Amino acid sequence: MDTITALFAQLPAQAVSEYYIWLFIVINLLWFALFCFSKHAAGNRYQKLKHSLNLDLERRRKVYELKVCQYEDYCNELDAFYLRHQNDYQTIFLPLFTEFNNRYQAAEAAEDTAAASMATLWFSGEIQKVSNANLTEMRTLDKQTAQLKLSAADDVVEILDDIQTLYNKLLVVSSEQMNKLVAITLSKDYEAVKFIGEELQQVGRELQTQSNLLMQAIRRDLLSF
Repeated sequence: MDTITALFAQLPAQAVSEYYIWLFIVINLLWFALFCFSKHAAGNRYQKLKHSLNLDLERRRKVYELKVCQYEDYCNELDAFYLRHQNDYQTIFLPLFTEFNNRYQAAEAAEDTAAASMATLWFSGEIQKVSNANLTEMRTLDKQTAQLKLSAADDVVEILDDIQTLYNKLLVVSSEQMNKLVAITLSKDYEAVKFIGEELQQVGRELQTQSNLLMQAIRRDLLSF
């Protein structure tokens, strides 16, 4: 430091003044360069952050739209399933039972055991057709339920499990009740026909209740997304 001071002392006053001027200019240029670099770096960070936020928003938007579509498809399928099966007793069971009973009673009146056997086989075949159609529906709903559980909220998943149990129960009960119709006809216990649809109606009511709960849970899930 003493050496630098001695050198300055030997310089003419004008040279020292020019030196300080140049030193001031160089320092300000360095500060300006640092400012520009910092501004450029900050701008890059801002653009990267903006890009990242845009990607995140786009991802969330796509996930939200996917959830909405999945929920909509499932609810539509569930409503259609309920509408198809809420009157199974009146629209499927009773017509089949009536036709089977007519055939069987006519065969009995004619003492035609072959015709009675044919009537029973016909009825069993019709039951199998209904059961196969129900199984196809059940698999479709099971697949949609499994897909929905992957992104659904916990409370929605719980209700989906309950609904899955109920519509499986509904189809099982349907098949069981139809099989009972044969035994009822053979035993001629026609009073039992009046009570055969009660269990189906009860399961249907429970399914409708759970469907309403599902709609409420879906709304909460979408609003909190």
